[in-house]
Amino acid sequence: MSSVAVMLATYNGAKYLKEQIESILSQSFEDWTLYIRDDGSKDSTHDVIEQYTEKYPDKIIEIKDESLVGGSSKANFAAIQKWVTYNAPHQYYMFSDQDDYWKTDKIQTTLLAMKGAESNYDGPVLVHTDLEVVNDKLETLGSSFFSYRALNPNVTDLPHLLVQNNITGCTMCWNSKLNNLLDLTDPSVAMHDWWIALVAAVFGKIVCVPDATIKYRQHGNNVVGATKVNTLGFILKRLSGSAHVKETLKMAHAQAAVFGEKYKKELSDSQLEIVNEFNSFCSASKISRIYRSIKGGFLKQGFVQVIGELMYV
Repeated sequence: MSSVAVMLATYNGAKYLKEQIESILSQSFEDWTLYIRDDGSKDSTHDVIEQYTEKYPDKIIEIKDESLVGGSSKANFAAIQKWVTYNAPHQYYMFSDQDDYWKTDKIQTTLLAMKGAESNYDGPVLVHTDLEVVNDKLETLGSSFFSYRALNPNVTDLPHLLVQNNITGCTMCWNSKLNNLLDLTDPSVAMHDWWIALVAAVFGKIVCVPDATIKYRQHGNNVVGATKVNTLGFILKRLSGSAHVKETLKMAHAQAAVFGEKYKKELSDSQLEIVNEFNSFCSASKISRIYRSIKGGFLKQGFVQVIGELMYV
């Protein structure tokens, strides 16, 4: 059994899938197994998967378990993580999008940080990295996703993470001790990577590598894309996009409610108090929600993002 499970979710991704798989095959670190699950693609995605599983049967495995439930990106990733956990447990776990491009040393760089964290901490560890934002031709749009999105990756306290995730799933690597705490299949999980970030923040340790290890491709059909914040276009979009902001906040509260219920026996009194305070917002007045958001630190990152949140909270 290899030490790293790379979990790739696909859906109508034939256009970029070969390039992504080739980038994984080109990794300087070689002790990995790639698990792919397709979620009913209508294009030639499955042909690409079959081509690579036949060529690399010891490295690439297609998951064909019909009992697994998909229907969305987060559900597909949750299904893969569940299957690998119970059928092929590994020491470390990583997600892969179908349309990105991994730099040659992505796994090696990430594991170096992981091993460093584990050398003085015997518990759940999550490592993530920066990304290079690129267009469909892999031409650079922004050398740092953190700067592009005005994110501070060192902000990992529970109040901030309850309202906004700042850890990108396709850069994540987590150890088996964290994996054993995860259940990504609940429908109230807003996004798989957001849930993992919350679990890691509460029960483990989060480590950020400031280097970009992925070319994060933007092509118009991304499930979750990267819009540059603090630009005039972004501000106008936020001012006119109240429905999107409100829906995101609604998802955050629904996820927090499930998180608090699921881990209420394991959370410390102070952690449970934070989750309960965040969940109580829904029944409060507008002024009270604004005040409690600021007082409790339940704020997104970046001035524009905070203003948008407080307008629609």
